[in-house]
Amino acid sequence: MSEKAQAVLLCVSGPKTEEMFRGMVREWQDVPVEVERSSSSAWKIMQEIAYRIVVVISPLADGAGYDLAQMAAGTSAGVIFVCRQDKYAAASARLEASGVYVFSTSMGRQLFLQALRMMDAVHVRLSKGAPQEQMLKDKLRDVRLINRAKCLLIQYEQLTEEQAHKTIERQAMNRRLSRSQVAQEILDSYEM
Repeated sequence: MSEKAQAVLLCVSGPKTEEMFRGMVREWQDVPVEVERSSSSAWKIMQEIAYRIVVVISPLADGAGYDLAQMAAGTSAGVIFVCRQDKYAAASARLEASGVYVFSTSMGRQLFLQALRMMDAVHVRLSKGAPQEQMLKDKLRDVRLINRAKCLLIQYEQLTEEQAHKTIERQAMNRRLSRSQVAQEILDSYEM
């Protein structure tokens, strides 16, 4: 697991709030903590880096942060949404179905530390499924690539689908390449 995958992302607009929550994260574990001030900058960095836990402290510089929390829940990170007590019911109704832990500032330090432990467990569980998901995505990509190559062979070489399939398999076997490598070569040769 990369070092960044061990980091916690704090999405927080104010320096005093940042200092308080950074301290609680460090009390939980000594992990790298990165900070973003807006939903848009946080989402941009989450496209490149897989975080262990994402903490969205509402409001942010560019909105309440609901959408950011929901998008973060689509990653392998454990997600905690922090709001004031008067916003808790609305935030819970909107976010809990997405797997986001909604935390009210009135709940206290100990419950926040417990939330960090729970969301870390969620991250561990989700991270174990990530390699299998990537394997399935790769397999689907290969199937699409091979099907596109077969279509080109059918179109330009007047082969049947079965003949195109056998041609790709035969070349892969004879040249000791994968079928997807042969398919890519076929695509490259016809799609200049």
